[in-house]
Amino acid sequence: MKKPIMIRTNIHLPEALLGKLKAISIQTGLPVSELVRTALYAYLKKEKL
Repeated sequence: MKKPIMIRTNIHLPEALLGKLKAISIQTGLPVSELVRTALYAYLKKEKL
């Protein structure tokens, strides 16, 4: 399967939210960017978009 092209973007997160994402990143070994992508895909699926 071909990897999708990734486009760099910036988002502004509250410090506490970023801290939680970094903690999960350390626990799972996944980059914060992957955690954000996964969460966004789940949200879009839930909203049927």
